[in-house]
Amino acid sequence: MAIELPDEVVTFLSFIGINWPTVNEDKVREFASHVREFAENVEESHRDSTATIHGLGEAYEGASYEALLAKWAALSDSHLNDLVQACHMVATALDVAADVIVAMKVETIAELVVLAAAFIADQAAAVATFGIAEAAVILIEETAKRLINFLEQQLEQYIIAQVLEAAIEPLIDTVAGAVSGLVFEATASALGVDSGTAAGAGFRIDPDALEAHARTMHDHAETVVGHAQNFQSKIAGVSFE
Repeated sequence: MAIELPDEVVTFLSFIGINWPTVNEDKVREFASHVREFAENVEESHRDSTATIHGLGEAYEGASYEALLAKWAALSDSHLNDLVQACHMVATALDVAADVIVAMKVETIAELVVLAAAFIADQAAAVATFGIAEAAVILIEETAKRLINFLEQQLEQYIIAQVLEAAIEPLIDTVAGAVSGLVFEATASALGVDSGTAAGAGFRIDPDALEAHARTMHDHAETVVGHAQNFQSKIAGVSFE
């Protein structure tokens, strides 16, 4: 739940006509949860795909199958593992960003509480002194406005620099690259294996079983595409308000 303003601060800001910044740390944490969910889904699909690749050994034996295993291992390192690690790093960075936003707000709220108390006191003093203390009231209002404006600028700059530019945009590129590599290479490997490799000694193949495994591998690739599309739909037009 996003941090809430004390009642006296709400009343104070409303009276002097200042809006509290709309940046919502809960939205940042929600985004982090989407990133983690995507990473977990990809990890699960990776495990299923790896099991399918190893299951091919029951229907297919030969040098080209060994090449397939090696290619899948390389694919896992170059695409999937990098993608999952990037997702977890970004999710952690988003959680930290949410904590920073909370810290910024808490610090500002503490100062606003003091200003609100001073405002109430000076309002009463202005009545008692027939307006002599009104200058202090105006000063408090100006201080509050500067404080809120500064907080808003800091939040906007932090969101743009640390969250959008440093975390989200690189992640989107990583997702696109990793998924396209997985779909093409995994499916091509499962279907074609390595046509340039000689059968060699110990070659054995069950065409029907091989075809079934290839279809399963293609389904795994499509599943990852679905995970990516679901993730992209969740972050489309992301807003932290």
